[in-house]
Amino acid sequence: MTETKATGYDGLSSCRVPEAELRTFLLDCFEIAERELFVGHEDRLVEKLKDVPQDRVFAAFCTYRQVSGHFAMGFGVGIEGRLADRVGRREFAERFAAHFGAYVLYGDTEPPGLWTVILADGTRLRAAMDEEDDRYVLDAVTAPVPGLPGVRVSEDLWRLR
Repeated sequence: MTETKATGYDGLSSCRVPEAELRTFLLDCFEIAERELFVGHEDRLVEKLKDVPQDRVFAAFCTYRQVSGHFAMGFGVGIEGRLADRVGRREFAERFAAHFGAYVLYGDTEPPGLWTVILADGTRLRAAMDEEDDRYVLDAVTAPVPGLPGVRVSEDLWRLR
């Protein structure tokens, strides 16, 4: 039997999620105990981890940060392989979007330079994006994104390989 390797789920959310709500979501999503999870703002990690033994291992380790443009928050969740077996990358983005009523951008198997956006209703779009520092702006999507009427719609993004 092959064991799934640890991985990470990175993404951008259209809404900023308070840390306590993010923690509750992750505990429920991955079905883990409180002691197995770390959640912290990426600018305050040193402070938050100062009393944690250096050899401590968390099943899920989540950092988040504020961003701008069409997104409000960036996140990264490092997870053990057993958690990836429970919840895949796409399912995680779908659950996040539905739970918080957000649209979520993430990357998986898209061609270089393209991303997937999951809407709160579960709709999956392909997207092209401009990014500079921590400013992320959708340039084109395969269908309209609620609340972003100015973003160009191009079904041709599905054809790019």
